[in-house]
Amino acid sequence: MKQISNEISKKLSLARSFEKAHFSEIQRQERPGFHLSPALGWLNDPNGFSFYKGEYHLFYQYNPYSTRWDAMHWGHWTSKDLIHWEYHEASFAPDEDYETGVFSGTAITDKDGSHLIMYTADYNKAPDYSADLSGKNGVRRETQCIARGDGSQYQKYEGNPVISEKELPEEFTMEDFRDPKLWIGKDGKYYAVTVARKKSDNLGAALLFSSENAVEWQYLDTIRENDGSFGGMWECPDFFFLEGRPVLSLSVMNMKNTSPLFRNGNCTVVFVGDTIGKEKGILPESQKGKEENRTEEFLGNWIQQTMKQAKPQALDLGFDFYAPQSMERDGRRIMVGWMQAPEGGSNAPENAKWYGQMSFPREIFFNGDRLCQRPIPEIQKLYKDTVELEISCEKEEKSYAELEDKLLDLSLRISASKDCLKYQECSEQKVVSERQEVFQMKFAKQGENYVLCTYDFASGILTVDRSHAGRSASICEVRRIYVGSSEELSLRLLLDRFSFELFINDGEQALSGTLYELPAEAKEISFQGEGLRLLVEKHSLREIELGAL
Repeated sequence: MKQISNEISKKLSLARSFEKAHFSEIQRQERPGFHLSPALGWLNDPNGFSFYKGEYHLFYQYNPYSTRWDAMHWGHWTSKDLIHWEYHEASFAPDEDYETGVFSGTAITDKDGSHLIMYTADYNKAPDYSADLSGKNGVRRETQCIARGDGSQYQKYEGNPVISEKELPEEFTMEDFRDPKLWIGKDGKYYAVTVARKKSDNLGAALLFSSENAVEWQYLDTIRENDGSFGGMWECPDFFFLEGRPVLSLSVMNMKNTSPLFRNGNCTVVFVGDTIGKEKGILPESQKGKEENRTEEFLGNWIQQTMKQAKPQALDLGFDFYAPQSMERDGRRIMVGWMQAPEGGSNAPENAKWYGQMSFPREIFFNGDRLCQRPIPEIQKLYKDTVELEISCEKEEKSYAELEDKLLDLSLRISASKDCLKYQECSEQKVVSERQEVFQMKFAKQGENYVLCTYDFASGILTVDRSHAGRSASICEVRRIYVGSSEELSLRLLLDRFSFELFINDGEQALSGTLYELPAEAKEISFQGEGLRLLVEKHSLREIELGAL
């Protein structure tokens, strides 16, 4: 591996100096207990999630100077175990002529042993209205660039950008062309999936590129186009194989879907293809040994056909989950997402020292055709004590002192009587019997502050309502999703100081949300639901260790 220079630009040096001057101003209790927050300032998309030189690396979109989005840098953490993390100095600043922001990207271990990063250089020059009142002299241009490092220091390639308008097909605009997902196929070639906006209808598409050397790239095919069913522009693609099935994850902007199986706004959708057997590079097993078919034209066509028929599924139906990245390690696919709705970017609490956090790492797996997710089992390292209860719910709300906590992993199995699922036929409509059983849980509760979760066993609708969670900002406060009618429901709640993650029916669905302004004393948990039986297992969690800059 070529030695990485220690020379850094003035912009990067300034960012690092600013970090060192202000990092210690944030006390440990002001941060989440077991979720990651930025060194200071603003955080959005996870970047470069990878395993390199015996450590997990997770970078992030970062503005150290403010709790609002601005000229993007890259922050950096490392971990030995995905639980305890070390903060590192900023890795990148927008310090080249072709960029005003270092946008999202991915990282891999390259063939020469270096840590290879591919990212989007965003160049944005505001219109000069004094010269042209039409504003058409403004410039927005996004290109793909690479950098190499040793896990600590990184250098941008002197020949950047490596993918520009020369490689981008004419039907797409350079104004929205970003977020490369990079990998090396088993055929030894480099591949990247990016997103781009179509000029014809302003909708997003996922594009596939390939290269022999990570420097000279060519367009292969468009593997999935938005037909208007899934928002407008797409962002932050992730492409991988899981249990022999190709999966394309996309963060969708401005989704207009009122189905309880999806959600509106900015959200993440995955497209799951059919099982193809063990992959050779990114080729199907059926093509192994057939050299005449192992062409880039075949490759692009095959992925396009596979993803065109892929089935969509919402990844997280909550309030705050976007731009996830995943990586494979020891046979597991592990995912981390930005736990914030992009439309809430200007809603940092007053006097906040940081804003934005990552989800707790999740394992993703299939249960039949359903892509499921669960907290990584390493969370057990944080368990302090355990409480197990068997509860017969009452008509009136009841709190349980032994369940009170601010940092917890709470599992519930809720059982209803069969009567609640009986229907009477009336004309062509189903009418629910008189007795309707509804489960209600309030968590992070203190007086009139709480988050409310309800499940109607008859309708199969689960609702999460954070309208009493104390936010001063005007944000989305209620989500309703269709879980399905059943005599049993399982819930798993990860609760932290400033967020919650809720997993339904062993991870078949998930809802995540932030809780920035709840009082620290909001620890109470209550249940309600006449005739319902609960099996409860609660683990108090200790804080993760965070190494200082």
